[in-house]
Amino acid sequence: MHCKWASRCFAFSIATIFTCVFLSSAPALSQTQDPVIGTWNIKGANTDGSNPFVAVMSFNAGGTTSEFDSAGTNSSGSPGKSVVLGKWSKNANGTYVFKEQSYGYDDLGKLTSIAIASCKFKIFPKLKNFNGPCSVTFYQCSVKQCPGSLIAGPGSYKISGKRF
Repeated sequence: MHCKWASRCFAFSIATIFTCVFLSSAPALSQTQDPVIGTWNIKGANTDGSNPFVAVMSFNAGGTTSEFDSAGTNSSGSPGKSVVLGKWSKNANGTYVFKEQSYGYDDLGKLTSIAIASCKFKIFPKLKNFNGPCSVTFYQCSVKQCPGSLIAGPGSYKISGKRF
């Protein structure tokens, strides 16, 4: 009886190992990645073409964004600006929206403002470019109160993106 039980355990173990090896080597089920996911080179300017800037922006699979620009490429970033963080979503009609915020600092590194921006855009059919309108509003900001009083905005600008 003991020998019969041992051979069943051995057979079950072999079957379990075979199944695990087979499943781990099988191709993963197809998962479609949204075309916006990835890193993009961004160009933007006010709607009248003034204050041009460039940035690098990533759209992450979890629906978050991160953007980096600097005072050298974005006059609203002077004298100091944080990395821009936000979230994105896709609308039923295939367009996208994102909302981001960044903190501004004075020459001494003191928190002074927050910029809150939102954009709507559509990716072109070849999935390598997009463009769309945006708005941004600037508020005073301190550790005690953020956002605070309105500084400026909302202002309009436009962006275009090219896949990195």
